[in-house]
Amino acid sequence: MDRSNRRIETLLGLALLLSAPAAARAEDWPMYGRDLKHSFTNSAALINASNVTTLLPAWTFLTGDAVSASPAIVNGVVYVGAWDGFFYALDANTSSPSGAMIWKFQVDCQSDIFPIPAQCPGGPSPVNDRVTTDGGLITSSAAVVNGKVYFAGGKTMYCLKASDGSLLWKRVVCGNPEASNCEQDPNDPIRIFSSPAVFKNRVFVGITTDGVTGYRGAIVALDAKTGKIRRRFEVDPMLDPDGKPLRGPGRNRGCGGIWSSGAVDERKRLVFFGTADCGADAPPPYHEAILGLRTGSLRAKWAYRPRAGDTCDFDFGASANVIDLGGNSWLGVGGKDGTYYILNRLTKNRGGELVWRSNVVFGGYSGGFIGSTAFDGQRVYGGTAPWEQNGGASSAASAVSGSPAVVFNGTLFPPSLRAFDAATGTPLQSFTFPGSVNSSPAIVGGLLVVGSGNSFNGSGSAVNAYKLP
Repeated sequence: MDRSNRRIETLLGLALLLSAPAAARAEDWPMYGRDLKHSFTNSAALINASNVTTLLPAWTFLTGDAVSASPAIVNGVVYVGAWDGFFYALDANTSSPSGAMIWKFQVDCQSDIFPIPAQCPGGPSPVNDRVTTDGGLITSSAAVVNGKVYFAGGKTMYCLKASDGSLLWKRVVCGNPEASNCEQDPNDPIRIFSSPAVFKNRVFVGITTDGVTGYRGAIVALDAKTGKIRRRFEVDPMLDPDGKPLRGPGRNRGCGGIWSSGAVDERKRLVFFGTADCGADAPPPYHEAILGLRTGSLRAKWAYRPRAGDTCDFDFGASANVIDLGGNSWLGVGGKDGTYYILNRLTKNRGGELVWRSNVVFGGYSGGFIGSTAFDGQRVYGGTAPWEQNGGASSAASAVSGSPAVVFNGTLFPPSLRAFDAATGTPLQSFTFPGSVNSSPAIVGGLLVVGSGNSFNGSGSAVNAYKLP
C-alpha cells in the first residue's frame, strides 16, 4: 500500500440511517476513533456547526518532527506521540501559548526509520530521502485505559503509566518470529501503523513489513498487563493443497501487512481489521480483505474479499466502523478501490456477507478511501483520493463534534483543518497550519487538539489546540 502524501481527496457524506454512537465517557477521547466502535464522534462536545467559526488558538506545543497520530484526551491531559521518537503528555487546559508538557518518553531507535532531528545512529536523512516516507518512529495513536497508555513506536509496543510516563512494559513484535532472538534482528523492517485496541485484557494491533521479503505481517493480541504475545493471526498463512490455511508459521514473502486499526464489537467479542495487498494483488485467503476475528482465540470467523485478484493495489488501509441499525449488526469500511462496504458482521458465512456497497470514485495505487470514516448516528463521512472537492488533499481520518454536528478533516496541501456542516457538507471554516495535517482531531468539551507536520522535512511539526471563546 502506497502511503505517499501526494494525494488529492474529497470529503464525502455517505447517507446512512444509523443509531446514536456509544460514547466511551462524556468528556474523554481516550483512543483512536474515540471508542472501540470507531465512531470518531463526540456528540456531547460543545463545538458544533453554529460556533465552529469562533474557535481561537489556545496553545501550540512544538515537536521535533511530524505528528500524524490523533491525540487522546483523558482527564484534562493530551497524550500523543511524534515522528521524532518522543511520546508526550501535555496539559490540555494550560494558559501558556506554547503548551505545557507534563512528561515525555523516548522510544527505542530503529535502523530503517530516521526521525528529525537526529535521535538515532545514522540520522537524520537528507530531506529528499523522506519525500515518500511511510512515517517516523511514532505514527499511530495511543489508547489510554485504566491509567495506562498503550502505543506503538516502530516495531515495538509500549505500555506506560499515565500519571508519570514510567515504563511498565515494552514488546518487540517480530516479522519472523521463528528466528532465534528475533527481537534483536536489526534488519527486521516491521512497522506498527495500527493504533491499539484494548479489550478484555488484550491489546490488538496489526503489523506490516512494508513489502520487505524474508518477513511477514500479522495481527497480534498482547497481554495488556505484561505485553506477552498471547495470539498471532497469520494474514499470509501456508496453504494445504486445497488452498486452505494451515496452522503454524506463515510465508515470509513480505506480505500479510496490516495498516488499519482494529474495531471491536464488545458484546459479540469480535475484532475487525482490513488487510493490505500482496505485491499489488489480492491472493487468497486474506489479502485485500475485511476480517472478522474472535477476540479470545484470534481465529477467523469470516473473511470478506471483494475480488479474487487485481493489479491495482486495492487494499484496506482505513479502519472500520461498528454500526448498529435497528435489528441489524453491520460493519462499514472504505477501501482503496473507492468503495464503501456495509457487511453483516455477525454472519455465519465464512466468506462474509455483503449488505450493500457504494462506489464513489475509482481508486487504486494512491486512490480511494485512505483515512478512516466517522459516523455520527445519521451519516458516514470520509475522504477519498485522488479526486478533489472543496479543496485540499487529505489522508486523515474525519471527526465529528457537537449538535448541530460539524465534521473536521485535515489537509496536506494547503496545510489546514477544514470544518463542514455535517447536514449539508457546506464548508464552514478552514484553520491554516505551517505543516500538513495528517492527524484527525480529538474534541472534548470546547477544546479541539490536532497534530501537524510535513512528512518530507518535518517542518510545521506541533500539537495544536483550539478552544471556544
